[in-house]
Amino acid sequence: MLTYLDATADAETVSSVLRSDGVVAVTGLVDPEIADTVAAELRPDLDSKGLKTVDAFNGDKTNRYGDVLRTAPSAAALVDHDLVIAVANDVFLPHAASYRINSLAAIEIMPGEAHQALHRDDTVYPIDVAGMELTLGVMWSLSDFTAENGGTRVVPGSHRFLRSWHQPDLSNWDNAVMPKGSAVFYLGSTWHGGGANDSNAPRLGLVNSYCLGWLRPEVNMYLSTPPEVAVRYGPRLRALLGYMAHDSGDDQCGSYGGDCPAWVDEAPDPAWNNQRGVVGTVAHAKAQGGG
Repeated sequence: MLTYLDATADAETVSSVLRSDGVVAVTGLVDPEIADTVAAELRPDLDSKGLKTVDAFNGDKTNRYGDVLRTAPSAAALVDHDLVIAVANDVFLPHAASYRINSLAAIEIMPGEAHQALHRDDTVYPIDVAGMELTLGVMWSLSDFTAENGGTRVVPGSHRFLRSWHQPDLSNWDNAVMPKGSAVFYLGSTWHGGGANDSNAPRLGLVNSYCLGWLRPEVNMYLSTPPEVAVRYGPRLRALLGYMAHDSGDDQCGSYGGDCPAWVDEAPDPAWNNQRGVVGTVAHAKAQGGG
């Protein structure tokens, strides 16, 4: 069964359930008016571009739009939410100095849409290391999610299913049923998918996926959110978009020495950047055999 917490839950509690079950829902995490604002900002692009991604996996009655932060600045309050960051810190920081946005998309399931195939999000990466999650997904409800209108389907406990050549038993799934302004967190190894919409109204959500900082994200955020757009946001969100090197010292990934207005030189979250690559002073370097 999917566990529901309310907005008073702290990050430790959310992370504990997430690690145990692979998924947890937090209701009422932001004010419904924020969800309405994000939905209104997304509306023009969903209407004009949403059906360009129609296929067997995404569905033929589901609108998707990925360049969210270009046209929906209010979505920053969800993507960069303090509880989301605290939970992501717990999931990723044992294995990386920081992490990044892996993908970001508005998903509107229209009436008559069938169930999406259940799947894992981490299969984009050809590795599987026990105890190390590669991605974390957070699906925000921008409208009420119900069992009838396509509330996200999740399989609690499925993060324990090892990858194999056969599909595991996915029959014990639950719909995430939650009011707008809520979020369901799920590990990259947890099986999930969009639900069938048997109602007469659309179901709109915003899914944020994050990945370990040393992985290449599924979506190229430099193109979907280029510097002239990214600079509108705070340093933590810019770092999440990839405008910051991973790690420090001689062990950096994605370093940059040029002049970019969106670039973040110092980790904006005190928990990020474990400095394992820092050599130290010249004396330290010489003691270790340096010149």
